[in-house]
Amino acid sequence: MEALISLFLFLQKSLTAVGPFFLLLGVLIFIHELGHFLAARYFGVQVEVFSLGFGPKILKYKKGDTVYCLSLLPLGGYVKMFGDNPLIEVPNSEKPKGFLYKRVPEKWIIAFAGPLMNFIFTLLAFFLIAIYGEPSMKPQLGDIYPDTPAYLAGFRSGDAILSVNNQAISYYEELEKVITTNAGKKLSFKVKSQSNELKELQAVPHLIKNPNPLEWKKSIGSIEGLSLTSIGLRIGVRHDSPAYQAGLRTFDEILKINDQDLKYWRKLETFIKNTKAQNLSISIQRETETKNLLFNRPAGGWKITSNPLALLGIEPAYLYIERIGPDTPASQAGLMKGDRLISIDGKLIHSWEQVLNTIQSYSGQAFSIKYQRQNEQKTVLLSPKPLFVKENIKKQFMLGIGSVGINVFPEKIIRNRSLVHSLAYSGQETWKWLGFTTTGLIRLIQGEISLRHMGGPVAIGRVAHHSFHQGLVSFLFIMALISLNLGFLNLLPIPMLDGGHLLFFTLEGILGRPLPIKKLVIAQQMGMMILLSFFALVFYNDIYNWLKAW
Repeated sequence: MEALISLFLFLQKSLTAVGPFFLLLGVLIFIHELGHFLAARYFGVQVEVFSLGFGPKILKYKKGDTVYCLSLLPLGGYVKMFGDNPLIEVPNSEKPKGFLYKRVPEKWIIAFAGPLMNFIFTLLAFFLIAIYGEPSMKPQLGDIYPDTPAYLAGFRSGDAILSVNNQAISYYEELEKVITTNAGKKLSFKVKSQSNELKELQAVPHLIKNPNPLEWKKSIGSIEGLSLTSIGLRIGVRHDSPAYQAGLRTFDEILKINDQDLKYWRKLETFIKNTKAQNLSISIQRETETKNLLFNRPAGGWKITSNPLALLGIEPAYLYIERIGPDTPASQAGLMKGDRLISIDGKLIHSWEQVLNTIQSYSGQAFSIKYQRQNEQKTVLLSPKPLFVKENIKKQFMLGIGSVGINVFPEKIIRNRSLVHSLAYSGQETWKWLGFTTTGLIRLIQGEISLRHMGGPVAIGRVAHHSFHQGLVSFLFIMALISLNLGFLNLLPIPMLDGGHLLFFTLEGILGRPLPIKKLVIAQQMGMMILLSFFALVFYNDIYNWLKAW
């Protein structure tokens, strides 16, 4: 394990931006094709080419009867076996090493070995995650807002959940599982508040629509208002405020005040209200730079108002525009980064979700947006732009604006497991995600999940890059999921895929003879059309999702 960690740290320092994408795909394609290669060699089939990638060969090396090569297009790979083309006659003396001349069970195993290796790699990746130590969130609540069922039941922001129905809770995932699987049942919670006060609370999860479309259960239990997320310390700053004069700027992130880590907006509010310090030494993160600023105590102290942060001129940054897309309605109307949204059609804006919902409810009539830029308030009329309008698909709209994500989660702790528990975790996670993949395909066929959720190379590249720089566990997790999906999709009974070959070999075993060549050719052509349509769809989705981010 130490060798794997050292290798990963070396790659993390040396690979370029696209390096994680090629590393991820290269490993998974190699694993898949290695399965076919080893099974073919075991049954005496001559392997002519073992290639990572398609197209012109960049590097090649021949050993024995096999040419090992790296090809130009990295989106796949192949193992070329002797005697795999039914249109080419093979001499009787060479048939023993020809793929199509093997017994049906042997051909079936060779075709299945590729997906099988992907499933084995998934099991191994989850096992390594468990052995290394999986980061898990503490069962600590985030912001609990008044008038929600969670608040009325007695839960408060920052509470730590110790047990539910006398069952000890160590991780947030355990708390979530108990709540989601006990809809309509009264649960007893043992809770420790931020002031270390022990509380006994009771609540009944009510049934809601499952927000995870990949789970088979369409309804789960939920306690409304019980959340693990808290508003963080990315700030918006009024241009005419004491905070601005002290050097704070919109989108700064407050790290410390007077050497105290605050992390959450609610803690910042409490700290400012209760501090007796004459001055505030504020450490901030501005893009890639860390700065320290000094904030003088205002006349009358910090408690001259019920909302001292408003007096100082700072607020959460979620109503400030952080991104403006080029050639979009927002950029054409003159909106700029740093503008603070105030209202839409006269309705005050309280959250970014409210902005998004208003955009998506666009019915053809332009709406007015009131915003503030420095000390001046302005109003513009905007008509959202439709995204990729197609028949029978609900229209979606965009303005071309994006906000900063400011929610933060509880502290993560390393969840260590024994060897036996790591093996069990590996099997459980593989089975769980295989179930999600199967359910997702069924929901796609039923039309309950949009085809737009399918991603292509750009989406894979984005998650590969992000997870790679998060660390070894995150990268292994993404590799496990993509390997599982690669194995699963290859088993679909589509000609050109391993699943198509398995179907043909199964029919051959039932009929006692290979399928007619003419029918095989037609099937392969249909399979090629299906795959080309699939690739066109995921590339389309990559572009769509990139634009939708604006």
